[in-house]
Amino acid sequence: MLNSVRCWVTTTSLLLVACTPFLAAQESSQHGWYTPLTNGDGLRYPLEIGPLTSHLVGTGIHPVKGSDGLIHVAYALQLTNSWSLPATIKSVEVVDPAHGNQVSGKNRVLDIKNEDVTGQVKLFSLPGTMNKESYTTQIPSGQSGVMFFDITYDDISQVPKAIAHRITVTTPPTPVGTEHTTTGHSIPIGREAIVISPPLKGSGWVNGNGCCLEVGPHRFVTNPMNGTLDPSETFAIDWVQVDAHGFAYRTDGKKPQDWIGYGAEILAVAPGTVVEVVSGLSDVIPGKNPEGLTIAHIAGNRVIIDMGSGRYAMYAHLAPGSIQVHVGDYVRQGQKLGLLGNTGNSSAPHLHFQIMDRPSSLDDTSLPFVFDQMNLEGRVLLDLTTLDENTDKKIALHIDKNDAKPLTRTMPLSRDVLGFQ
Repeated sequence: MLNSVRCWVTTTSLLLVACTPFLAAQESSQHGWYTPLTNGDGLRYPLEIGPLTSHLVGTGIHPVKGSDGLIHVAYALQLTNSWSLPATIKSVEVVDPAHGNQVSGKNRVLDIKNEDVTGQVKLFSLPGTMNKESYTTQIPSGQSGVMFFDITYDDISQVPKAIAHRITVTTPPTPVGTEHTTTGHSIPIGREAIVISPPLKGSGWVNGNGCCLEVGPHRFVTNPMNGTLDPSETFAIDWVQVDAHGFAYRTDGKKPQDWIGYGAEILAVAPGTVVEVVSGLSDVIPGKNPEGLTIAHIAGNRVIIDMGSGRYAMYAHLAPGSIQVHVGDYVRQGQKLGLLGNTGNSSAPHLHFQIMDRPSSLDDTSLPFVFDQMNLEGRVLLDLTTLDENTDKKIALHIDKNDAKPLTRTMPLSRDVLGFQ
């Protein structure tokens, strides 16, 4: 029986002639064309064949409570069409393997212009515009891409211990039909987010490009580093400060010092040991793309701190000459590390902050975090593209303050405006 299966499953061109008797026999069974198997726990499951393979991008999936009160489980899968036929995604469901593969949570994902791209793939062959042009439900033969997820739950108790993905696709006619549903292996849900203090003080801090609903510049980037695809910035935040009127700079914004947040003190969010310091880079002129950057200098002047338990904090794009710590130093929570600047791959002064599982600015998996205390001052009611454009053009950001409130043990979501004491 196993030899019969191998003779047609292992080919990507679906040369099934040698296995036709096997298929005919199985199609008449109550289970369809597959044979139920029994695993070591006595649980029965089918063998399912379909064109798509799926793999988790990164090293794990972790839940986090967002400022909207929901529990977010944000991650990405790499999908590959391994057949010689095109495949069209019909449906994608996140399921709980421990409860009969029942649908788990609610999944919704938007592109950078707030267009719904739930269940669509960012093919590697498509232009990286971050809008709907970058997404599709049609995967050509042999092609691969990334599908983003933001699964939400009302309470942490509803989050399963593991999830799997039931994906249905259609193809041109094959000996096993035109519609194929496969359920992937279960993926464990990891530990809850670390509790930290804010890296800044003051009001008017806009969360640019953060998690989770919208796939902006941070979530969109999956870096092929050292032979693996890394979601290095899923939960990273670009902190840009605006004044009480919603402006990010004072005059024309052509100098870094003209921006409201430039020179703000950067504070350690938790105690730990400094494992990387990069300094000596000059500020970039705001509004201009930096030239001649190496991979090592993309994050600009920066500090990386080992907080223990496999978590590292990175503070990037710091001002020239402002870093006050050295590799090997032990820092306490709230200690001044440097000043907000505009070095590296940065078009405007901001703090790029993230927690990650390795001490690398690019070769890592981004991890969620929550602030022990913060004041939600409002939310910018613009898509991320318009937010950036209005900031650069000195058009005041309209901040909706209807949901303003103090929050504890919560992660800011994209476009939130925060105050820190």
